[in-house]
Amino acid sequence: MKNFTPNSACFTDSYLPIKLLGEGGYGTVWLVRRISDGTFHAAKIIDDSRCQRKTWCDKRSEKIPDEIMLLEYLHHDNLISLQDVYFEKNSWVLVMEYLPGYVDMFEYISQNGAMSVEEAREVLTQLLDTCSYLVSRGVDHRDIKDENILYNPSTRHIKLIDFGSASWLPDTPYTSYQGTEVYIPPEWINFGSYSAFPAMTWSIGCLAYVLLNGDSPFSTKREVAEYQQLKFRNPILDQESKEFLLDLLTIDQDDRMTPGEIIFHPWMNWIAFQ
Repeated sequence: MKNFTPNSACFTDSYLPIKLLGEGGYGTVWLVRRISDGTFHAAKIIDDSRCQRKTWCDKRSEKIPDEIMLLEYLHHDNLISLQDVYFEKNSWVLVMEYLPGYVDMFEYISQNGAMSVEEAREVLTQLLDTCSYLVSRGVDHRDIKDENILYNPSTRHIKLIDFGSASWLPDTPYTSYQGTEVYIPPEWINFGSYSAFPAMTWSIGCLAYVLLNGDSPFSTKREVAEYQQLKFRNPILDQESKEFLLDLLTIDQDDRMTPGEIIFHPWMNWIAFQ
């Protein structure tokens, strides 16, 4: 675990706000400059009242949001790095690395359309490695989607962000959902519960569809619930890619690949021979 200690200084004494980078149900994200050395960072500000899931932290002698606990626990090249934490004015401030040159995947796809098969494979390879790491640490991100992936078009490197929905991997199915409705698998909508690994594969399948088709496979929760046949939006998508997406977005969770099996799919397995 990273060696974080409660910060006795005030965030506003240590950082200067530069501009608003984004806002939503999670809170706001600001570009800030650290006064001591002039470096730029991204500061995510979350009202404490929105932090419903907390875990006891021995070093702070209090409960802290699971998002902070998990980010302090994790370290991977494809995960956003948490660098400092503050609590003031009933809000948590998460100071993270700032990544100039990166855009969120939703914005990139909206501006550029579907990726090439090669580009999509590179993104998914990194994501699968990241998911493998999370599973090895007992963590489920629970909100894999284009908006939660930062992408550098020059290097094709990704960063998975926003652990606001993340949790420890359970031994039993989930009976409440975290994340984004149109990325949640049909078994949740139809039966009221879902298991971590089939749901992870489903969300990876939805993301893969976005990368290869330039848009989401489902627009509403009802479309997910009534899903029977996958419709492809990219008129030049090759048959191998279509079969890959169909294998990921399998309706019956018992027939769905596990996340660990995806990398060995014929569509992905070209990497082993490069």
